[in-house]
Amino acid sequence: MTAYTTPIVKDRFSELEEEFQYEIIQIGLFHKEPPLINHNIFMNHFKILFFQKGHCRAVVKDQEYQLTAGDLLLVPVNTFYTVNSLGSETIEFVFIHFLVRPVHKISAFVESLHLTQVIKLQNMVTPSLLTYLKSCSERVSQQREGSYLEAMLLLKSILLNIRIRLDKGECAKPTPHGCSGKEAVLNQCLDYLQQHLDENLSVSTLCELCHVSQSYLYRCFTQLIAMPPSRFIQYFKIQRSLEMLKNTELSIADIAEKTGFSSLVVFSSTFKSLMGISPSQYRKQ
Repeated sequence: MTAYTTPIVKDRFSELEEEFQYEIIQIGLFHKEPPLINHNIFMNHFKILFFQKGHCRAVVKDQEYQLTAGDLLLVPVNTFYTVNSLGSETIEFVFIHFLVRPVHKISAFVESLHLTQVIKLQNMVTPSLLTYLKSCSERVSQQREGSYLEAMLLLKSILLNIRIRLDKGECAKPTPHGCSGKEAVLNQCLDYLQQHLDENLSVSTLCELCHVSQSYLYRCFTQLIAMPPSRFIQYFKIQRSLEMLKNTELSIADIAEKTGFSSLVVFSSTFKSLMGISPSQYRKQ
């Protein structure tokens, strides 16, 4: 009797994935009867959408993606996009929202997937995958023992398959889309906020950047993401501070500085007004 053994060697994708840790925020099912008109979305985490039914259009900056059953959409952190339904069929998809850890690895994760905007893969979502996603979501919602680990292993498997498909050049190409003036202003502000997080940003700074009045900037933010620009600047900075409080050993004073607050007092006051507790209390929890 002859026995054959194959040595296990780490491949490049496996080595790459070892750099990143993930935290799943939510897994669930979205179900909506048309019409879905100009549904504006902005979230400070990554998300994967697995389409089961329906037909809709997602517009990200000046690019348009048509989505239907079998499509997968990977959306990067801090991305604003608009969704519209197409046709009369019910829209249904499973979603996974997740974070990349540690925080300073987010840019490396984005770069590793060339995730400059969004990624659309066709014929990625099979009936068996959808069935497993839904059952996994149900077990997570019921807080069954081992359900989070099961969801984490599923996420890693999906990300590995995305890397394999991208390596084969299978990413679907978007079509150009002329975004509105308000959308262009909002996207410009979002890009600036991400690149200048450590600065003491103001509404007037964003107005000068976009060459618009404060009243017009206010309309852009409130109409698209239902939040005035001054509040959004605070929200954006506090959300980033949450990641640092949770996943780094930086002092609260250092975090206040890295998120562009003028002083520790201002940071603590803003944090408590938005979160209901102080930064030190959040870190202890």
